[in-house]
Amino acid sequence: MSHTFYLNERRPGFLGVAVDKPSPDVCMLGVPFDSGVSWRPGTRLGPQAIRDASLNIETYSYRYRFDSEKLRIDDLGDLAVIHGDTQSTLGILERTIMDTSSFGVPIFMMGGEHTMTLAAVKALKPDLFIVFDAHTDMRDEYMGFRLSHATISRRVSEAIGPEGVLQVGVRASCHDEIKYIHDKGIKTISSMDILTNGIGFAESTITELVKGSKRVYVSVDLDVLDPSCMPGVGNPEAEGISTHTLIELLDKAVDKNLVGFDVMELNPSYDPSGISSITAAKIILEGIVKYAVAKQK
Repeated sequence: MSHTFYLNERRPGFLGVAVDKPSPDVCMLGVPFDSGVSWRPGTRLGPQAIRDASLNIETYSYRYRFDSEKLRIDDLGDLAVIHGDTQSTLGILERTIMDTSSFGVPIFMMGGEHTMTLAAVKALKPDLFIVFDAHTDMRDEYMGFRLSHATISRRVSEAIGPEGVLQVGVRASCHDEIKYIHDKGIKTISSMDILTNGIGFAESTITELVKGSKRVYVSVDLDVLDPSCMPGVGNPEAEGISTHTLIELLDKAVDKNLVGFDVMELNPSYDPSGISSITAAKIILEGIVKYAVAKQK
């Protein structure tokens, strides 16, 4: 397939699961790009750090009583990015994901800076985009650039319509972003909403939206988590949610209508203990298993 011209194969792949079934249950793709980060570079190292961590966690999910070793997880490798050229890399990524969509299974993307999510959204055309993020990322431009990890959710809202966007866990915005969110009626659940009132409202909101959607894309910027459990990100923000809370909410977001899922902004350079990489791998594992379980029902 044409996508192989754009990929650098990585073996062993995620979880080290043997690719020995006739067709994949899910596909995976790394995007080691960070030329547009606004503070601390290093997220280009994220995909391989997640793979390395995944080789040292168990494959069984206690949450779903299911072993991911039963699945074919087809890790396609890393996108051959063009460092310093966001526009061209987005174009290559969009074409690559359009090629892999012929498998008819969701693609799980590992990053890499959050800007790359835009290409996946354009390729997969979801009607619901659920993003877990500390930052609203609704600027029209940042430091003169309209394509940036500080503008990603704004660009997605323009691509699929603001009514199709739900932001969860946000706690960092500027005045212009708040105005845009208000003016466009973008659904937002802050980390303070969750920390103060519990996860019930977030769970019910996500469940209702997912039930009414045909194509769902879930995006996790790892800085949605509190820095105490996720130090390895480029732009940490205090008063985030816990790993358990995030995975509980992902349980409601991931269903059989999932078309794409990403975990972005891991920065191993600020993760000396490796806990951030391990957590990122765990989040992906639980997302894959939840999709597989939902698909079987």
